[in-house]
Amino acid sequence: MGPNRRPSTTESRGLEKSFRESSGPPCSGEGPPVHGHPVDLGPGPGWSPAACPQRGKSRETGFLPRASRGYRSGYVETFGRYELLKKLAAGGMGQVYLARQKGPVGFQKLLVVKRLLPHLSEDDEFIQMFLDEARIAALLNHPNIAQIYDLGEVDSIYYIAMEYVHGEAISEVNKRAIQRRGSMPVALKCRVISDAAAGLDAAHHARSPSGRKLALIHRDVSPQNVLVGFNGNVKIIDFGVAKAAGKLSQTTAGQIKGKHAYMSPEQAKGEPLDHRSDVFGLGTVFYELLTNTRLFKRESEMATLKAVVGAKITPPSEVVPGIPKALDAVVLKALARNRDERFATAGDMQLAIEDFLFKQQQPSTTAHLAAFMREIYAEELEEEFSTEPTIIAYDPRLPARKPPPPISDESAPTALVPVHKDKAPPPEVPAAPRSPGASPIPRAPKVTPPPKAPSDAAAKDAAARKLSRSGKGDK
Repeated sequence: MGPNRRPSTTESRGLEKSFRESSGPPCSGEGPPVHGHPVDLGPGPGWSPAACPQRGKSRETGFLPRASRGYRSGYVETFGRYELLKKLAAGGMGQVYLARQKGPVGFQKLLVVKRLLPHLSEDDEFIQMFLDEARIAALLNHPNIAQIYDLGEVDSIYYIAMEYVHGEAISEVNKRAIQRRGSMPVALKCRVISDAAAGLDAAHHARSPSGRKLALIHRDVSPQNVLVGFNGNVKIIDFGVAKAAGKLSQTTAGQIKGKHAYMSPEQAKGEPLDHRSDVFGLGTVFYELLTNTRLFKRESEMATLKAVVGAKITPPSEVVPGIPKALDAVVLKALARNRDERFATAGDMQLAIEDFLFKQQQPSTTAHLAAFMREIYAEELEEEFSTEPTIIAYDPRLPARKPPPPISDESAPTALVPVHKDKAPPPEVPAAPRSPGASPIPRAPKVTPPPKAPSDAAAKDAAARKLSRSGKGDK
C-alpha cells in the first residue's frame, strides 16, 4: 500500500460519521516507531499525507519517529489539570498527548489525554461516539485492559484521560526481535496472545454497575491494539469501535468497522456479530505473529475481504519450520470460518495456549517477557532515563522546616524568652562558677522518698503488741 494511495469508496464510507474507520492510508514515510501509546483516531474528513504533522508515524499506532523522542520542550501546554508533554498522534478527528497530572508535595503521574478537535466538539454524533468509548472502557477493570481515568470537558473540548502504557505494539516488538535476535521465542509469543485473550474474555463478560451484561465486542482486534509493556504486562487498548448494549451511538446496518485484514468472515459480510468475532481477530494476530507473514492482507480492500471469507489457511508449522504442530490446532480452531467451530470464548482460547505452554515447559512468564523487552530495547530505555519527565521534587511553596539550635556543652539549657521589637532583650544571667572537673550538665537534687504506709497485717500486729503491754501494766 503506497503512502499516497487515496481511500477507496468502501474505505471512505462513513468517515464523516465514524470516529474511526478501516485501515486508511498511513502517513507518508514509514520510519521505525518508538515508545508511546498506540491509538487509532482514523484519517477523518479531509485527511491527506501532507497534513500529517508526524512524518514517519504510523496512523494505526501513533508512534513518533526516533528523532522526535524526548519529553522536554520549550513550551508545555496546560489543559485543565493536565500538562501536555508530547503529541503522540493527530488526525482529522482528534489529538492524543502524553500528559502529566501534578499535585502537591511533588505528586506526578504520566497518562494519555485524548481530546476531540474543537470543531468536532459541537457535533452531537461525534460527541456520542467519543463518550461511548469512555463509558465502555471505564466499566472494564482488568490487568490486561488499559484503564480509563477521567472524562471531562475543558473550554468546550471533550477529552478522555487514560492509562499510559510504557511499551510497544506487538507488531513492532516482533520486528525489533527479528532485527536484534533473529526471532521472538515462540513461548513469549504465546504469552502475549494468552494475556490478550484474558483481557478480551474479561471485556466480553463485563457487566454494568447494576449487573446488566454489556455484550461487548471489540471489533478491532489487531496487532496495533495489543501492547506489550517493558514490565512484561500485555494490554488491550482502543475500544473506539466496540459494540455494546446501551451505546449512545449505533452502527448502521451493513456498515463495516475495523481493519479489514483482521475481521471475521461474518464481520466482513456485515452479519450480526458476537464475541467469537474477536476470537477470530485474535487468531489472525496469533497466526501472523508465529509466521511473520500477513494472512489475509491483499492489494485492495475488496480482495482482502474475499480472502477473509474464503482464502485457504496453511498451518503455521508448514509455513515456518520449527513451530510445534501442537500450536496448529489452537490457531486453526480460532480461525474456523464457522463460528460454531471456534473457541466458544476467548477464555477457552487462553486455556488452550496455557495447556500448550505447560506441556512444553518453556520459559514464558511475565518476568521472562519483561527481561526480553528490556534486552531488545536496552538502548532506547537508557536514552529515556536522561529525559525522564517525572522528577520528584517537593513543592517549593511549602514552608521549610528549621532545625533546632544545637545545645552547647558550656551552658545549661535555658527557657526561650520572646523578643519584642519595641523592648530590649533582658540581660543574660551569668552562669554560676563550677569547680574543676565538675560535669557541665547540672544534676537534679536527690529526693528522699516518703515512708511507706504499713500494710494491714503489720498494723494489726503492732496493735496487738501494744494491747498486751498495756494489759501487763494494769496487773
